[in-house]
Amino acid sequence: NTYNQWLNNIQDWCISRQLWWGHQIPAWYTDDGRFYVAHDEAEAYEQAKRDGYTGGLERDPDVLDTWYSSALWPFSTLDWTPEWPAKSNTALDLYLPSTVLVTGFDIIFFWVARMVMMTKHITGRIPFKDVYVHGLIRDAEGQKMSKSKGNVLDPIDLIDGIALDDLVAKRTTGLMNPKDAAKIEKRTRKEYPNGIPGFGTDALRFTFLSLASPGRDIKFDMQRCEGYRNFCNKLWNASRFVLMNCEGQDCGLAPNVKPGSDACNATHLDFSQADRWIVSRLQKVEQEVAQHFADYRFDLLSRAIYEFVWDEYCDWYLELAKVQLTPPSPSIPLPEGEGSGELAAGQQSRLEARQRATRRTLVRVLETVLRLAHPLIPFITEELWQTVAPLAGRADADDETRSLMLQAYPKADLSRCDPAAEAWVARLKEMINACRSLRGEMNISPAQRVPLVGAGDTAILNAYAPYLAALAKLSEVTVADTLPESDAPVQIVGEFRLMLKIEIDVAAEKERMGKEILRIEGEIAKAETKLSSKSFVARAPAAVVEQERARLAGFQATRAKLVAQKERLGS
Repeated sequence: NTYNQWLNNIQDWCISRQLWWGHQIPAWYTDDGRFYVAHDEAEAYEQAKRDGYTGGLERDPDVLDTWYSSALWPFSTLDWTPEWPAKSNTALDLYLPSTVLVTGFDIIFFWVARMVMMTKHITGRIPFKDVYVHGLIRDAEGQKMSKSKGNVLDPIDLIDGIALDDLVAKRTTGLMNPKDAAKIEKRTRKEYPNGIPGFGTDALRFTFLSLASPGRDIKFDMQRCEGYRNFCNKLWNASRFVLMNCEGQDCGLAPNVKPGSDACNATHLDFSQADRWIVSRLQKVEQEVAQHFADYRFDLLSRAIYEFVWDEYCDWYLELAKVQLTPPSPSIPLPEGEGSGELAAGQQSRLEARQRATRRTLVRVLETVLRLAHPLIPFITEELWQTVAPLAGRADADDETRSLMLQAYPKADLSRCDPAAEAWVARLKEMINACRSLRGEMNISPAQRVPLVGAGDTAILNAYAPYLAALAKLSEVTVADTLPESDAPVQIVGEFRLMLKIEIDVAAEKERMGKEILRIEGEIAKAETKLSSKSFVARAPAAVVEQERARLAGFQATRAKLVAQKERLGS
């Protein structure tokens, strides 16, 4: 509304400024106060002579207002002349209007509105189709970065790193008020006692994208850089795992397959539910990414890619793939898969078909992820893609000119979505988390492998058994119609019941639980006291109060769970 009001109620605009730099105003004045605007002094003289003036001319000493010069940018940079568009100009024909202008909110009326006004008036065209308005980067305390305040962070220092003494020197040089140097040095040494580590270009780019939320201010937190540097490391390590398991191996691509083709030896592939699940999730994240690009929601875009790569591909699929690539043990048989056809008759050939399909899924999903994340983190994705792409059949290994920059951006194929596989893996995740909860409840060391007994659908539990054993650190998985009599805790997942098959010292377990219940009750009492304080609820930020309420609810839920477990052990 403010923008429209500014354009619809245009007032006189002083277009000159008393500055040392800029475009000098092309106006020449006569001794009697008249003036002539011309391309040069000779042209101004010609205009003056036509009016009968024969004296001297003096050029205006001022320069055009910065925003006046900037307002001409959309067309003056493209060699505009008054003859256009009658006289063709290739640059103007192609780039006026341009697609999108990216700018900060603070210069919408100084620059954006003036560009629209001037370009429309002089060329008859709107200069751009979209304007993406972002917030201003401020320091962690919300203060505008300013050299006089000594709180500026140079992006190059975040990329390469900088030693503390060098950072102090940089922040205290050229101050408007040199007396502030000591104060700035003290604050800098306190905030960055070890200087600034190098995060790399990709991590910094990813950080800024994640912070690009709607709003005017962006508080810059260096820990976010650390988190996205960890993401880059995660992607690198995931690629190393894939290459270790797929280089020199049969990855299910047809011989002599053309790079970029989806052709494969389908009769020799046995895709598991886990393979179908990650491919299905990939289609959905590709669709989500396309929408976020269209909406200029780079924060949601970065989060979608982050969560898919870290949470689903790395934390879950790679772990499931390890199971599928490992020969089965006698106590934990090969999981039954669907679509195995004739290969199901021989376990060895089924295992080879399953491993081949797993390797194909690993490399093809990773290659797609690298293309998906390339606009966000271009350097690490290019580096990894050079090795992964030939392995995935997406590039010719002998082509030295191949580049990820020239590849097609991934597009979702929703026909490859598989709700059944997604439901299958969702239930598997619940079971693995249930097993981990049992281990936690019984205070079992993560290094100790223990047996599990499960009751429910035999076929489903047998299919889940190898994954449960690997991801929940189980020595064996036994499937039974009912659980044996035991004092051990039980986890229920849908129609399935799970129990760790381990002897329990009932007295010691009850004593441990009693101590834990007392500790939790102490935390509940402290939280209730804090929330019952009217001054705390009235003065504390709403987010802090809400966080305390959430902590109280969590403690209460944990206490109820422990009490129920203790009661099951008897009096």
